Amino acid sequence: MVVNNLVQRAPVKREQLNAWLEQQSPQQVVRWAVDVFGPGLAMTTSFGLSGVALICMLQEVTRDVPLVFVDTGYLFEETLETKRQIEAAYGLKVLTWRPRLSIEAQARQYGPNLHACQPDLCCALRKVEPMRRAMVELGPIAVMNGRTRSQSETRRNLPLVEWEQTPVRINPLAAWTRRQVEGYVRMHGAPHNPLHEVGFLSVGCRPCTRAVREGEHVRAGRWAGLGKTECGLWTTNYAAPDAPRMYIKGGEK
Repeated sequence: MVVNNLVQRAPVKREQLNAWLEQQSPQQVVRWAVDVFGPGLAMTTSFGLSGVALICMLQEVTRDVPLVFVDTGYLFEETLETKRQIEAAYGLKVLTWRPRLSIEAQARQYGPNLHACQPDLCCALRKVEPMRRAMVELGPIAVMNGRTRSQSETRRNLPLVEWEQTPVRINPLAAWTRRQVEGYVRMHGAPHNPLHEVGFLSVGCRPCTRAVREGEHVRAGRWAGLGKTECGLWTTNYAAPDAPRMYIKGGEK
């Protein structure tokens, strides 16, 4: 698919495009992504607050972009209910991928409480590997997501478009604060996770997520005490040919 001449030119052109996109609203970035990448565009979501805001924006442009969701088997019921409510509210069907190993099979192969003793491996098995399969099976050129610069120090310099990734990663909400995200979701009356109202400002898997205490950063409740800040979904190169094999003993199953 020919995407756009500007996309395929030298890096300096991409830098100019990123600079132009920085002057646009998130809604305009979403529309640009739909226009440029067309059927080659997908969106990933875990139904966090920024993801819900991005879904709202996307539905105002098109409902043809597939929504990709990884159900780790450890998610809060509130998260799964939010997914069901979003599907009902917008008439969507969210495409769901799950880990190759059940929780019980993972415990037999790697031991119990893998999330506590080897959290990176647990995330690799239950999040990264399913997302890798989703990217291979769908084959998108570009993927939108709800990450913002305000979410963590590791995301502080997040660009609007990450051209070097395969697929290309588009972050329309990168410049928005949490207050802006909350205001947008509230204004549009969008379904959202009720855990956000009781201190769970960033919601992941049940064993590795707690409510944020007063004065703590928005993602302080994720992997608390484990020295971990990212699950690996956004630090993994999905184009790497051996990506599926590095996470399961014995290779792909």
